[in-house]
Amino acid sequence: MKSVLTTALLGVLLLAGPGARAATTDSALIEALTTELAELRARLERLENNRKVPEVAYQTPATAVPAAGAGWEDRLRWKGDFRYRHETSDPEFSSKRHRQRIRARTSLEADLSDSLRVGFGLITGGQNPVSGNQTLGGGFSSKDIALDLSYVTWETPTDGLTWTAGKFRNPLHRAGDNGLLWDGDLRPEGTNVTFQRGGFSLTGLGLWASESSGKDIFVLGAQAGFEVPLSDTTRFLIGTGYYDLSDTRGRPVLFDGDPRGNSIDAAGNYLYGYEELEVFTELHFDIANMPTELFANWVQNLDADDYDTGYAIGASMRFGNGRQPWKVGYTYQDLEADAVLALFTDSDFMDGGTDGKGHTLKLGYILTSNVSLGGTLFINQRGGNLGEEEDFNRVLFDVQFKY
Repeated sequence: MKSVLTTALLGVLLLAGPGARAATTDSALIEALTTELAELRARLERLENNRKVPEVAYQTPATAVPAAGAGWEDRLRWKGDFRYRHETSDPEFSSKRHRQRIRARTSLEADLSDSLRVGFGLITGGQNPVSGNQTLGGGFSSKDIALDLSYVTWETPTDGLTWTAGKFRNPLHRAGDNGLLWDGDLRPEGTNVTFQRGGFSLTGLGLWASESSGKDIFVLGAQAGFEVPLSDTTRFLIGTGYYDLSDTRGRPVLFDGDPRGNSIDAAGNYLYGYEELEVFTELHFDIANMPTELFANWVQNLDADDYDTGYAIGASMRFGNGRQPWKVGYTYQDLEADAVLALFTDSDFMDGGTDGKGHTLKLGYILTSNVSLGGTLFINQRGGNLGEEEDFNRVLFDVQFKY
């Protein structure tokens, strides 16, 4: 811009009249013109510099200061699932039963900072602590919705150490994803601390199972595991856990008064306490590019006099077209009457609770990343420890949608 204005000024001088051109021979006139030209150049530089300053001042806030609240959607995560189930149960000493059942879950998690987050979730099925299933029927009556999750999680400054409090997903590892001690829908309440580094993991629990004007029933426990990679496709996991449910002996049965296989005294109270020692192991490997898992889980109640042991062993495999959309699994389980607190164990095996044994066969197919099909066959016997044993068979057909 400065060179253009200078050129224009010289052009004006050169195009001036003949008198002006003649005067250019006068040295005094040339010197005066040169001085005036220098002053004009300086003035033009000041004007140009003053014009640039507002442009810089205007652009800086737009690039350096983000709009208030920008990016809030990145701190929120929704997820959930819906399952439709056809269920047929065939107990030996009662009538066969067919049911259509649904389960819906949804949850929201929000990051308050890089290390702090809160979560909230809802589930169908009412207050049952180990099942979100809602049976269809009842004249098209409205169905129950209950609080499933409500928690805060803090990732502490110590690498791998996390603290959670509230009502949360079970942080304990379930060998083979089996429910020998804990049903998959169980949401513990209280607090837990988890530590994981490399192949080592440790979880500590302080849970509140019952609050009353007398002594509360709470759970203190810990679980430790160690995973060892044996090759690129093979890994071995071994672990142990200890869980002490304080003051259950002589106390009323939790939740709805149904012991679900546990021993009770003449007053209908728990006959024993539940001090559970668990050992588990898993082996993961490939057979012809088909991921395979073997597992074993064992538990003993150290506070019971008899019928105090349970175990489960099983295997599963994924296969088909390189994506492994198919999954098959088999488990044999034997859970004696007082091996674990019956309320918390698998609600599907022999219709829930303890004092039973038998086989479980599963078949699943992944249609898409969000839709899957499943079928489960239970061939069980129940009631042999504390009463008359009966056969109990059940078939489940599921279609599940995730989002």
